[in-house]
Amino acid sequence: MKKLFLAILLLIVSGSIVFSQDNESLDIKQLFSFNYERPGNPDQSQISIIHYILKNTYENNIHKMRGETDNVVYTNEDGREAVYNKDGKLVTNSYNQGSYNFGSYNEPIKKFLLDIAPWLKWGNARGDPTSFNERLYYYTLDLNNGIQSYIFEGSNEILETISFNMLSDDEKEVYYIFLKLLFNDNYKVKLNRNNIQQLKNSSEYYFSYFFQIQEMLFVKQ
Repeated sequence: MKKLFLAILLLIVSGSIVFSQDNESLDIKQLFSFNYERPGNPDQSQISIIHYILKNTYENNIHKMRGETDNVVYTNEDGREAVYNKDGKLVTNSYNQGSYNFGSYNEPIKKFLLDIAPWLKWGNARGDPTSFNERLYYYTLDLNNGIQSYIFEGSNEILETISFNMLSDDEKEVYYIFLKLLFNDNYKVKLNRNNIQQLKNSSEYYFSYFFQIQEMLFVKQ
């Protein structure tokens, strides 16, 4: 979610996208503090699952921060966005107000680069009082919905095949990040086909999986 206030310059440098705001750059490799591997040939099924999950990770909870849980988000096909509160009034505060979406859910990796990553880095608008960790926490709530969408619906579908070698360096980096977040070998509860039925049947088991993601990001509450 690239916000209207951002003066973002997109430069293609060796296949890499660089974002700028007030001379401060965003390097996707440095957005998160945890380390992750960059396999040359990642598991194709995991790449397809990441694509599906992010495609179904809608901007919802990230407009409900600081107790404004009744906010409703409306997004126009042209990318414009409006948020209304429980009284039907337009939300205009700097942290929950609507924004312009440069990316499309149909291209979820590009959307993460164009909209989500800059928002995580800089916030929603000038004067946004929220911290990076606060924004990241609310993003994980939306990611939770994307993961559950895969478990209950996508796991029964033939998922889209992604040509990994055709991706830009930054697009690959997003996949590397989510390979670590979603398919961490150190997790006690894993997201794989052997566990799908148990993840469906037990909310306790599912959240044992999901909380591992929040714990790795240091946002579990």
